[in-house]
Amino acid sequence: MPVPNTVPVPKLRRAALVALFVLLLVALAGRTLFMLWEPPFDGAIHYDDVRDLGSAYWPMNIYLGGPAYAVSWIAAAVFIVGLARGRAGVLNLVGAFLAGLGGVVFALAITAEVLPFAYAADPAVLSEQEGRALFDVFNDQLDGLLPAILGSQVAIVLGMVLALAGILIGRTMPRPLVVAGLVYVVAFVLVPQDAGRAVVVVSYLLQVALVAAIGWYGLRAATADERP
Repeated sequence: MPVPNTVPVPKLRRAALVALFVLLLVALAGRTLFMLWEPPFDGAIHYDDVRDLGSAYWPMNIYLGGPAYAVSWIAAAVFIVGLARGRAGVLNLVGAFLAGLGGVVFALAITAEVLPFAYAADPAVLSEQEGRALFDVFNDQLDGLLPAILGSQVAIVLGMVLALAGILIGRTMPRPLVVAGLVYVVAFVLVPQDAGRAVVVVSYLLQVALVAAIGWYGLRAATADERP
């Protein structure tokens, strides 16, 4: 006869949440590595930048950048739900939905964005003259992806504001940290797109730290009642 599963459900749930938190950290590390590796975006994708990256350009986007963004925001959404308390928990739920959905759409959009450029920069497919000509054509069409990219970013920002407001009311994270998170989200919106590389990197690292903190406190809150 088959041996019944004797592992208590709370222990399985705790193990799953711990694994999810580890996955969140891996995804955030992957996102950071990808952000530092990819050329800065100034409104266009440039032929010389992509050619310099060689055959790594498309694999890095489809196997690292896109999945890391999607996984990090989905995992963050789960932990935001774990931080929900009382009536303010509705804010957490709506915020988690917006951040998770926005993260997935953003990951899909930025991955789709680079595919034609990876093709045009491949010297085995097109000559340099043909590739440069296609880059000009593709860059002229980037506006078609703006609704998806900007809309997903707006969803993430709004989701984080609602989630942090719910967390602040529910007191499931240290108040100074939540306030700092809200200040950062507002500052992130106000930072101009053409800010220097150092500003962009610092802003990005602060975002990664905030998401990691939400994951940590979400894990603690979700497993608090399961500790022996």
